[in-house]
Amino acid sequence: MKVLRAGSAGLMALLIAACGSSHSADSGTASGTSSSGTSAAATASCADPTPASAIDQTLTENIPSDFDASANPAPTTTIAFSLLLPARCPGDVFPLILQSHGYGGNRLKTLAADGTLHPQDPHFKSIDELVQALPYHGYVVISYDERGHGDSTNANARIIDPRAEVQDAIQILNWAYDNAATYNIQTLPDSGIAKDLNVGTIGYSYGGGFEMPLAALDPRIKTIVPNGTWNDLLYSLLPGDAVKLSFDGLLCLLAATAQTSATPPIGVHNTPLVATLCNAVGLQGPMASTLRTRSDLVNAMGAPTALPRTVAESELDPFFFTHSTAYFQQQEQAGQPWGFGESQAKLRAVPALFLQGNRDNLFNLTEAYFNDAYFSSTGADVRMLSTEGGHMNPLAGQLEGPANCGSVAGVNSILAWFDDKLKGQPSALYNAIPKVCISVAATPTVSATATSYSGTAVGVGLNAYPVGSLSGAGAIPTTTASLSATVPVTATAPVFVPVTTISVSGAVIAGSPRIADLTVSQGMPMVQTAVAYVGVGIQRGGSTFLVDDQVSGFVAGDHTNNRGTDDSAVLLPGIGEQLQPGDVVGLLFYQQHVQYAAIISANLAPGVIATVDYAEGASIPPITSTINLSSLALPNPYSVTITQLELPIFIPGQYAGSSLLQ
Repeated sequence: MKVLRAGSAGLMALLIAACGSSHSADSGTASGTSSSGTSAAATASCADPTPASAIDQTLTENIPSDFDASANPAPTTTIAFSLLLPARCPGDVFPLILQSHGYGGNRLKTLAADGTLHPQDPHFKSIDELVQALPYHGYVVISYDERGHGDSTNANARIIDPRAEVQDAIQILNWAYDNAATYNIQTLPDSGIAKDLNVGTIGYSYGGGFEMPLAALDPRIKTIVPNGTWNDLLYSLLPGDAVKLSFDGLLCLLAATAQTSATPPIGVHNTPLVATLCNAVGLQGPMASTLRTRSDLVNAMGAPTALPRTVAESELDPFFFTHSTAYFQQQEQAGQPWGFGESQAKLRAVPALFLQGNRDNLFNLTEAYFNDAYFSSTGADVRMLSTEGGHMNPLAGQLEGPANCGSVAGVNSILAWFDDKLKGQPSALYNAIPKVCISVAATPTVSATATSYSGTAVGVGLNAYPVGSLSGAGAIPTTTASLSATVPVTATAPVFVPVTTISVSGAVIAGSPRIADLTVSQGMPMVQTAVAYVGVGIQRGGSTFLVDDQVSGFVAGDHTNNRGTDDSAVLLPGIGEQLQPGDVVGLLFYQQHVQYAAIISANLAPGVIATVDYAEGASIPPITSTINLSSLALPNPYSVTITQLELPIFIPGQYAGSSLLQ
């Protein structure tokens, strides 16, 4: 049995302390006089301002606690939130930032000690620190517990359902408008938009997922800054129709360990559909390691013995897809409504700054590209930064890097972005944010003694996100008409198939590889459905490594696009890496891979790790677990045939619109 050790440092417990005085609202429409004003204060403007403070609130709204009849939903939902307030004087008004947390996490209840930002901290942690510091930079922050989380556990989590979680956010903004005078929130009463506010949003993962549908459905949103979030949940959880068991199991571990008595509360109260999913693929699922394909998962969730209830594929697919930005885009392209009373499904021109991790093993960089493309299609100011942070898998030994792209500091750029979009205060730092920046820092070598990410920051600024083979000055066109690989039952190491050898200095691979057609054929002996695990590899100095820890699973059959997207090709996860002369770039094919292996035990391998600080921002209880990569894994032999593989390789500074940022 092979055990993978996860780094212990950098995997810290989430620190959220209770703070401020309690001040509960008794309804969703508390009275209050709106504050108006054309400009927002950056800091308090009088000699004796009201000190910066944090205040807890609750809001009861007429939105059911669930939309699943089997959950016996209540007619109302109570959402808990905290206001983080700047020092303020009578008449001061401040833009509002709405923030929420990752799956299994909780709202931020405390301010930072001061306005200092921490760009060298891990990506997700630095975002929380930025949000807590925003009041010192002239912003009111509302941080809230998503339904099913924290103190909002009278309702069930529905994975950012536009009918539930997104409506919760809309009601919070209504409350903020009605109470604007009390909390010095800047309103825009003459805009022609009901209850208008000068408001932007920020969050990561689950807390980034609410931002895109909210921007589509609520005309008050002036800008969004999603971090490490999804475009299509079906693609995220089932890429190539293969179940991403490792991270799916980690997500479900949070729900399985719900402890409402803890401070802050731990875990998630899920809607029955998601509970059934977790009971199948989570640690509690006795057959989790056998659920490798979409068909396996559908059969398990549709079985009469499924708990808490059976779920058919006809329900499973729409649930996750309609909770995705891809749904909004697909409906708009088809000329169909989103279904929320709009006369026309058309995304507004909402400025957006997307941050996404190259090595994120849940929501990869290609998902940010899809989101960026949709919001950019409106003509809005949209930019994207890739980082070395995001969802790190502790079972794969990943360590999270900062929210930076080379010399572009993530949290500093976000503050400059808000200052421009919400205060009309452009700056040199804002102007320096590239249209696209891709981190090309070296893929870290997993070390049993590593305690934190220590990569050297380097990025590439671009005018457009690279997809597939490139052309023009500085490009290194890289296309292979056909490629094949066979992974035998005896394979103990990945099979490497070379594509190109680098002969120049200064080249990078950055962007999303493109495949016109990928066909997986069953190998022998046939003991289970074949799944090809594919990633970009580099052979250097006698050794081979997987670029940015990115692997995609493809179930036996023919693949011509990413399911759920409207692409005419398969896009692999976006990556970024500096290349050296002599490097051989190609594809790696694995018989098994940790990202697609189930967590099978909570106590079979003591000493793997003691505590995991989950990238979502919540502590997972002790995990001493292993994954089925060796003696417990059934053979997975297969062959792959690929038509028209294209890799994005170029020389920064020579390729049009590109520059090296370090």
